[in-house]
Amino acid sequence: MPPVLFLALVAAAGIAGYRVLSNLAGHVEAARRKSTSHMRRAAAPARDLGSLEWDERAGVYRPQSKQES
Repeated sequence: MPPVLFLALVAAAGIAGYRVLSNLAGHVEAARRKSTSHMRRAAAPARDLGSLEWDERAGVYRPQSKQES
């Protein structure tokens, strides 16, 4: 009888270990997907805004309006 109990204990430990590793792999995969999407957005090419003009009120450069050209 003791070998059967030992075998059952080993099987239960194996199933629990599999579940823990499977859950961990899922978390790692989700983090990898999130990181990949952030890297793709960060590496996106910059848009060409054309000529810029200084906006005194806002204190920033803005694309030149079409009416002034």
